[in-house]
Amino acid sequence: MNKQSLLNGIIWMLVIFPFAQLGYGFYQVQFAGDIFYYGPEPAKAVVHTIGQWAMGFLFLVLSTRHLKRHLNLNLMPMRRRLGLAGFFYALLHMFAYTALILGFEWEELSQDIAKRPYILVGMLAILMLLPMAITSTKGWQRRLKKKWKSLHMLIYPVAILILIHLWWQVRAGFLLASSMTLLVSILFILRFYPKRLAQAKTSSNL
Repeated sequence: MNKQSLLNGIIWMLVIFPFAQLGYGFYQVQFAGDIFYYGPEPAKAVVHTIGQWAMGFLFLVLSTRHLKRHLNLNLMPMRRRLGLAGFFYALLHMFAYTALILGFEWEELSQDIAKRPYILVGMLAILMLLPMAITSTKGWQRRLKKKWKSLHMLIYPVAILILIHLWWQVRAGFLLASSMTLLVSILFILRFYPKRLAQAKTSSNL
């Protein structure tokens, strides 16, 4: 098995693992009698866990270009899979919130948003992910041509919204919020600073 095939297998396992983890947790709570498997607040624990996985996949998408360039780790062929996994778990995160926290009581949603505005920020991030998920195929890439790349640059404002969503509920984990902010800052610098530097050099040579 070559390196790329091994990477492909690892990515598939990584994509499936959170869902398998949730299934195992459900089994432990419902059938094995371990009602404290998710701690004293199981609903919140499940929602937060799914959200963290969604964030992890989306930030991994941001990292693919730099992993290839600096570490010779080519995840570019799996980028679509990782992005769709991030979108899927973001939707599942939202579904778990409405099911486990709100109990599908939709009238409580507006009240909850008023108390916790970070929920609205998270919803906006998911809405911005939607057109990228829909147009992730090669067919859409051919159809949109240059506009496709511009559309998929939305991943960068989405990353900022995710960080805002995370920091607004910082009690969920200061270390996580800090480390994710540092990671995204590094990725933004690696992505945009060389381009700005090249533009500045071009302008100075005119």
